[in-house]
Amino acid sequence: MANEDEVTLLFERHSVAQVQEILRKTRSNIECKKEDLRVMVGERYRDLIEAADTIAEMRESAEAICNNIKTMEGLCESLQQRGLIGFKTQSQQSDGKDRSPAPDSHYSVAVQVYLLVRVPEALWGLTEHSQYLPATQLLLLAHHTHTALQLSPKAAKVFSWFPIIERQWASITHFRSTIVRGCSNLISYEADNVQAVLDAVVSVMLVECCSCAEALSRVLHLRHAALMASITLRPSATAKAQISQFTTLFLSSLHIIHAVFVGVEGKSLLEKRLQEIVQGEGEGSSPISLLQESSLTLSFLPQSTRNFRPSVQGSAKPLGNELVKQQVVIWLNKVLDEASKNLATLLSFTTSIKALAMIRSSVWEICRTRLDREHWNKITSALYGASFDPWDSVVRGQVTERARQVVTSQLTVSKEAIVQMVARLTKDIAADPKICIEEGDISNFVWSESAGDLPERIGWTSSAARSVAQSGGLYYKTRGYTSRLQTVCRALNSRLTALLQDVAHFSYESEKGDYLSVNDKNSPSEHEKNSALEDYRTLLSFLQDASCSTFIQLVKELEELAPHHISSPTSQIMEGWDDDASGIAPSIPLTITAVVGRTCQALPNICSQMQICASASNLVNPDVARRVSLGSKIESESWTKVRLELQETGSRLFGRFLKSLTSALHTELKMYLTSELSSGGVAASIKAFPSWEMVDIEEEGEGGIVVKSSIHVPAHPTPALTQALGRLCSSVNSVAAHTITRNAQSELASSACEAVTSAYESSLLDPGQMTQTLALQFIFDLKFVQTILLPRDNKEMGARLTAMVLELEQRVDPFDLDVFAPHVSTRVKLSAHRSQVVLGAVLSRDRQITMGRLSASSSSGASRNNALPLVMPVEIPRFSNVPLPIPSSRPSIPSSISSPSLSLADTIGDKTSKQDTLKAESSPSTAHRERSSATLSASRSAASLFSAMSSSWFGSSSSS
Repeated sequence: MANEDEVTLLFERHSVAQVQEILRKTRSNIECKKEDLRVMVGERYRDLIEAADTIAEMRESAEAICNNIKTMEGLCESLQQRGLIGFKTQSQQSDGKDRSPAPDSHYSVAVQVYLLVRVPEALWGLTEHSQYLPATQLLLLAHHTHTALQLSPKAAKVFSWFPIIERQWASITHFRSTIVRGCSNLISYEADNVQAVLDAVVSVMLVECCSCAEALSRVLHLRHAALMASITLRPSATAKAQISQFTTLFLSSLHIIHAVFVGVEGKSLLEKRLQEIVQGEGEGSSPISLLQESSLTLSFLPQSTRNFRPSVQGSAKPLGNELVKQQVVIWLNKVLDEASKNLATLLSFTTSIKALAMIRSSVWEICRTRLDREHWNKITSALYGASFDPWDSVVRGQVTERARQVVTSQLTVSKEAIVQMVARLTKDIAADPKICIEEGDISNFVWSESAGDLPERIGWTSSAARSVAQSGGLYYKTRGYTSRLQTVCRALNSRLTALLQDVAHFSYESEKGDYLSVNDKNSPSEHEKNSALEDYRTLLSFLQDASCSTFIQLVKELEELAPHHISSPTSQIMEGWDDDASGIAPSIPLTITAVVGRTCQALPNICSQMQICASASNLVNPDVARRVSLGSKIESESWTKVRLELQETGSRLFGRFLKSLTSALHTELKMYLTSELSSGGVAASIKAFPSWEMVDIEEEGEGGIVVKSSIHVPAHPTPALTQALGRLCSSVNSVAAHTITRNAQSELASSACEAVTSAYESSLLDPGQMTQTLALQFIFDLKFVQTILLPRDNKEMGARLTAMVLELEQRVDPFDLDVFAPHVSTRVKLSAHRSQVVLGAVLSRDRQITMGRLSASSSSGASRNNALPLVMPVEIPRFSNVPLPIPSSRPSIPSSISSPSLSLADTIGDKTSKQDTLKAESSPSTAHRERSSATLSASRSAASLFSAMSSSWFGSSSSS
C-alpha cells in the first residue's frame, strides 16, 4: 500500500513530463544495479558456469556416439544377413523356401575355403591364355568370398582354424596387377581382335572400378603411348618397320575406338557387354561356373556367393557419341603433333629417297589392305567430323620434308667434295713443280696423240648425237680439259647421277612393278597416283631450285680458291727461241687461277647431269624424261642462269690470268726500252736492232740523169717487242688459247696493245738518246703494233699511237721521211703478215692481214728475208697455231738478225758473207734430203692428225 501511496503522491506532486523523467532515472538505476550484480556473480562463479556448459556438451556427444554405435551394429547385422553390400542376391528359391546353409555352417566355410584354394590355379590358366575377363570375374568372386569369411560371426575362429585362407588370399591378390597389366598391353597393341579389346576394357573397368568415361580416357592414353613407342628410335628396328607398325596401330586405334565406344542404335558394344556381365541371369552365367564344380559342392555355398555377379562401382552412364568425338579429336591432335616430331627424328636417319619411297609404298599397302574406304569414311566422320586420310595427315608431310633434306644434303656433300678436290689440286700445284708444269702448260696434253682419242664404234655418228662420254679423248683435248679436271668433273657427274637415280624412285612410275604384283583389290587408287605425282613434281621443283643455288655457291667457292691478287711475274729477256719450253709455263698463282677458271668452263660441258638437275622440273613430263634418258639435253631458264654464272666466272678468272700476262709484257718492254736503250746509248741500240733490208731506189739528178742508190729500211720489229709478244703468246698458248672466249681474246688484244703503248710512251719521255735511226725503228714498231694489236673500235688507243708516231717523225729529216715512209709502211704489213700466226693469240680478230692485200713487188722483195712462214689464218673457229708433233731433236732455226750497219757497203758485204757461209754449211743434196724428210714426216703426222678430226674437234668453245 505504501508503494501505491507513493505512486499516487508522485503523480499528484509532479507533472507528466516530470514523472517520465523520474521513471527514466529509476530504470537507469535498476540497470546499473543489474550490471553490478552480474559482474559480482561472474567473477565468483565463471569457472563453475563453464564447467556446467562443458558437462552438457559431453552429454550430448556421448548420446550421439551411442546412437551411431547402435546404427553400426544394426548395419553389421544387416550385412551379415545379406552377405556383401552391392552384390545381387536371391533370398528365396523358386519354391519359396530358403535352402542355403547357415553362414556359420562348417560345410559352408569348408566349401568357401576350397573355392579360395581352387581360384589361383584357374587364374593362372586364364591369364596365360589372355582370357582376362573370366579371370577378372574369378578374382572378384574370390574377393567376395574372402570378405564374406571376414564378416562371419566366427571369423576369428575360422581364420585360426584355416590359416590357408590368408596364404591363398595373398597369392590371389597378385593377379590384380597381372590382369591390369595384361589388359593394358592388349588394349595398347591389339590391331585386329575387337572383341578381345572390348573384354579387356570391361576387365579394367571391373578391376579398377572406373566409369565409361575413365575407360575411354584410359584406352586413348594407352593407344597414344603405344603409337609414340612405335616411332621412338630403336637401334634394332628400321624406319620402314616402325612407320608400318605406327600406321597399323593408328588405323586399328580409330577402328577399335569406334567399335567399342560409339553407340549404334542406342548402345555401344561396351554398354552391351557390361550389361551381359553385370545382369546375367541364371547360374550358368555366374563366375562360379568357371570353376566347373559339382552341384553337391555348390549346394553348400551361400546363396550370395553362388549367385554372385560383378558390379560397376563407377558411373555406368552412357558416354554419348558427341563426348566420344570431343575426346577423340583432342587425342588425334595430340597424336599428330607428337608423331610429327617423332617421325622427323626417325626419318632423319634415312639417307636415300629410295628408302623413303619404300616407306611410302609400305604405308599405302597397309592402307589398301586394312581399309575399306566407305567404312573408314564413316569412322572418321563419327570420330573426327570430317574425312581423315592417315597418309596425308600423318606420314606424308614428314616423308616429303625428309626427301627435301636428303636432296639438300647430297647436293651439299657433292659440292663440298668437288671444292675439296679442286683445293687439293691447287695444293698439289703449289707443292709439286711437275704438276704445276703439266697444268700450267697443257700444250703437250693437247697436241699429243693417245690411244683413247678417237671414240670407239661410233665413228659414223655425228657429233650432235654423241654424248660427252662417247666423244673420246679428242673432245677433252680440243677444250683443254686435262685428266685431273676430268676426274673432278666426273666425280660431280657420278654423284649427281646417283642423286637423280635416287630421286626417280619417288615417282609413281618406279612403283608400277610393285603394283602389278598385287591383286586388283589392292591396286592403287587414283588418289594415291595423284599424290605420288604431286610429291614427285614438288620434289623435282625443289631439286631444281636447290641445285641452282648449290651450283652457284659452288662457283663462288671455287672462285675463292683462286688467288685474288696475282703479282706480275718477273720477266727475263729471252736470248733466242730455243729456250726450254718449261720456261714459258705460268707461275704457281697464275696456274691455279687458270686451272680454277678452266674447271668452271669444264663443269657444264663434262658434267651433263648438272643441266638435268638444274632443269629437273621438266622431268615430270614422261616424254622429256624419255628423251633425257636417251641422251638429249633440256634447256631451262634456271640452267641458263647457272651456265652463265659458270661462264662469267671462268671468263673472270681467265681475265685475271691474262691481265697478269699483259702486266708482265708492259714490265718487260718498259725495262728493255727504258734501261737498255736509254742507258746503253747508240751502240747498244744498234746492237739490239734487227737487220734492215736494202732497198734500191732511183732518182733523177741534174741534167736528167737517173741516179741509183740503196737504202736500209727497217723490216722487223724490235727483238724486245717480238720476244715480249712471243712470250705472251707462248704463255697464252700454254693454256690452250683456242679455248678462251672471244671476249677474253678481244680484251687480251686490247690489254696487250695498252701495255705496249704505255711502255713506248714511257721510253719517249727522255728524248736525249733519240736518233733518227732509233726513231725510224720505233716508228716501225708502233705501226706494227697499230696493225696487229689495235682494235678498230678503240679510237683512243689509235690516237695515242698516232700522236707518238707524229712525235717520232719530227725527229727524222723530212726528205728522208718522204723516202722511207712508203717502204716502212709496206714492210710493216709484210712483217704483220709473217707474224700473225706466231702472234695469233694476241692478234685482234679485225686485224688479220691477207696476202691479197700486198703488192707483187713487196712480195718478191720480201722473199730474200722471209724469216717467218707465210701461213694463212684459220677462220672461225680458229686456233692460234696448229703445230705438228715435236721430234726428238728440235732443229735450230737460222736467224738472219744481226746488227745493222751504218754504211751501205758494210751491209752488202755482211749479207754476202752470210750467204756464202750458209752455202758452205749445207750442200744442195743435203738440203734436199732434209726438206724431203721433213715433208714426209709432216705429211704423215698431218694425215694422222686430221684423220682423227671430226666435227666435234672444232667445237664452239672458242666462240662461247
